[in-house]
Formats: sequence, structure tokens, C-alpha cells
Amino acid sequence: MYRIKHSELGEIVVKPNVRAKKVIARPMSGHIELTIPQGLSHDKILESLDRLKPQLLKLPRRAEHFISETTSFQTFTFEACIKKYEISNQFRMTLRNGMLTVFVPENVDILSVRSQNIIKNLIEEALRHEAKRILPVKTEQLAQKFKLNYRRVFIKKLKSKWGSCSSDKNINLSLYLMLLDEKMIEYVILHELTHTVELNHSTKFWEKLSVFCGEDAKMLDKKLRYNLPNSYAYFFEH
Repeated sequence: MYRIKHSELGEIVVKPNVRAKKVIARPMSGHIELTIPQGLSHDKILESLDRLKPQLLKLPRRAEHFISETTSFQTFTFEACIKKYEISNQFRMTLRNGMLTVFVPENVDILSVRSQNIIKNLIEEALRHEAKRILPVKTEQLAQKFKLNYRRVFIKKLKSKWGSCSSDKNINLSLYLMLLDEKMIEYVILHELTHTVELNHSTKFWEKLSVFCGEDAKMLDKKLRYNLPNSYAYFFEH
């Protein structure tokens, strides 16, 4: 990853990706994120920016997303909310009956960088707990259904991708999958399980994945990229 300055578009964060087949630009808070195929030359990057510039200039940059007392969002297994309380000067959380409550001391600035980081860390702790509880079971169920073999499932704090599959069939899944709905979670798991038999993104890979999904896998992949839940912004834009 590296940064370049564009005279009209401002700061561009360039992210080479070995899996990228084309240049993808996403307006973010204070910059534009540019995902490019590995090895794309600087001249080609500038050509792509010039081509995308008219469209990018029309799009608003994503606003900063802060978690506050008015924040409430649904994950796959729980609803998250924030409450201030006077009993203690410590941040804490509870997860009961599908409700995650993060308690913030009354006397702290909830919008400060420190508070935001603590709140996010607590929510991520809950996401990790739920991911470890849910995702390995789902992976096993889907593997059995389609007679696919894998070794182990690992839950990690992946931000650059939803999951991965190693050559020895170990599957890594992001704890942030719990921000998605069930259909998208299962799509990601099936995507990685398909890599146990097709390691690259060949035509054969997409054909097999489409059979497993019961619909066009490339359309599901597009939906995953461009129809993210609002809660996604809380964890990926600061």
C-alpha cells in the first residue's frame, strides 16, 4: 500500500492486490482508495484515475462515522447499542439475549479517539466471540452438504478481505463477517471452501461456486463489494 497525490482528486491510497483484475476506486473519508492489479505501472494508474475522475468528482466522500449514544446496529447474532452510566469510570459491555450493550462512563468524551477505540475494541471482542461460536459450525455444515474437505477454521481480525484458504486447506475467516447477513456469510464460506478444490479464480472456480450457491456467484461477489451494511463504516474508516 502506498499514497499518491492527485491535483484534483486529492490523496489516493493505492492498494495492489494479486487477485484484482481491474482498477476499483472507492471514495473514503479524506481520500480515495484505489485497488489495482499487482504490478500495474504508475502510468497506467494515472490513466485509470483520469478515466474515473469525472465519476469520482461527482461522488461525495464518505463521512466520518462515530459511535455514540444514538448508535444502534444489527449484526448477525446481536443488536449493538451504547449507554452512558454513572456507576463506574470503567468501560464495560454485556451480551445477553441477542443484545450487546456497551456502557460508557458518564464523565468521558464519547467522541474522543480514546473512547472510540475502546468502544470499537469491545464490540470487536463480541464479534470475535460470536464468530468463533457460529462460523466454524456453518463451515462444517456447508462442507458436509457439498462434500468438500478442509483442515481447520481460524477466526482472525481480517480487514483487507473477508476470508482466505491456504494451499493446505486451512480456512481463515474475518470476525467482521458477523456484520453481514446470513446469505452473505454463507457466500464467503462457500467461496473459501471452493478454494479447497480450485485454488485460483478460474472460470471453473466461479462455475463450481455458482452451483454451490444456487445462483450467479459473481453477482453475489459484486453485491458483497458494493452493498455493505452501514455498520461496516464504524470499523473501516477511522
